[in-house]
Amino acid sequence: MYNFPWPMVSAVTSSIAVIVSIAALLTARNQLAHINKQLRLQNYKDYTKRYQEIILNLPDIINSEDFEMSKLEDKNKFMRYMRAYFDLSFEEWNLFRENLISEKDWAIWMGGIKTAMARPAFKQAWAIIEFDTGFGTEFNSFINNIKS
Repeated sequence: MYNFPWPMVSAVTSSIAVIVSIAALLTARNQLAHINKQLRLQNYKDYTKRYQEIILNLPDIINSEDFEMSKLEDKNKFMRYMRAYFDLSFEEWNLFRENLISEKDWAIWMGGIKTAMARPAFKQAWAIIEFDTGFGTEFNSFINNIKS
């Protein structure tokens, strides 16, 4: 009578199961990395779209060095969009603080905030918004350090 090599079949079966499990884990890891990349890209696109909408609704003279908010025809609209800008900046700052965005993305966003805070329009709006909006002392300090 022939003795079937069950221990060898068991070892081969176990080896195949391990290989299949490893392949499945690697595939799942790659899929999660791809999904994570897509979510980061979508998030970045959403923030960029919000920023663009804000900027398009601000007056053309927003970058002028001799900007004076008191000379605007529609100060309410200006302040509404400046509040939206600082809300967006707060969200970006908080995402970075919570390690939810990359340092590379934060460097881009922070560069934009620094550029904006160098302009009189943003400084004038912040002088009002800082005191009537509850961003908190940490964010207020962040903005005040940038504008100085």
